[in-house]
Amino acid sequence: MNCCCFYCISTAQVGIVESLGKFEELADPGFHCLNPLSGALAGRLSLRLQACNAKVDSKTSDNATVVVTVSIHYKVLPDRAQDAFYKFSNISEQVGAFASNVIRGQVPKYSLDQIFVVRDEMQKAIKGELDEQLKQYGFQIMATLITDIDPADNVKQAMSNIRTNALLRMAAVYEGEVEKIKIVKSAEAESEAKRLSGVGLAEQRKAAINGLQSSVTNFRENCKGMQSRDVMALLMMNQYFDALKDIATHGKGNVVFLPGGGSSDVMEGTLAARAGEYRKK
Repeated sequence: MNCCCFYCISTAQVGIVESLGKFEELADPGFHCLNPLSGALAGRLSLRLQACNAKVDSKTSDNATVVVTVSIHYKVLPDRAQDAFYKFSNISEQVGAFASNVIRGQVPKYSLDQIFVVRDEMQKAIKGELDEQLKQYGFQIMATLITDIDPADNVKQAMSNIRTNALLRMAAVYEGEVEKIKIVKSAEAESEAKRLSGVGLAEQRKAAINGLQSSVTNFRENCKGMQSRDVMALLMMNQYFDALKDIATHGKGNVVFLPGGGSSDVMEGTLAARAGEYRKK
């Protein structure tokens, strides 16, 4: 008379059945009978997607030390569950070891700056190489995710200094450009002001000459017998008295000393003398 025992395999699992210590079959999910005299349920394997992490120290092509953390997502192939069960004793640890070996072969291909840029390419390369290696053991790699790239502290400090110096240099360039623009604009404004001042002064002198010419002509036409010299002396006298009036009106100013006498003396002295300027105390 045979004695029977029963076992149950859950969904997303596969059972490993042995007979007299030798693999006999894979048990699908459900209720099963087992002859305890010859058979045994050696174990169960999950067919769910599993994950393990690998943290690897490596060097880049420019000799920068980095710690790369990779999350490997894998699952057992249902038709190769026998290999996964018998060839691996600690699945998570051994898959992580395979991943670490592949990562150490990928990281030295790139410089430190390139690693942050080619993350996707590295993930695909690691996945392809791992999938090829682990398929013979009954595993399929679904994804490899690089979750962290951590350079050594001295490398991070050097990178920070490089970035800081680059920003400071850029700021100095911009500041120099601003100062240059200010100086150029100031010079242009000064040049334009001097040009306009010169134009104004020329127009003023031109108007003054035209006024004097008109005044002399009118005097000679209206006052018969007067010479141009007499008219100029009269105009100079008027300007002389206007100057005295302005000096008396303003509290501060420059005083011009002119020789006394008649209108002719004033004109001659004004044209001949070299005026001296004195600031009132």
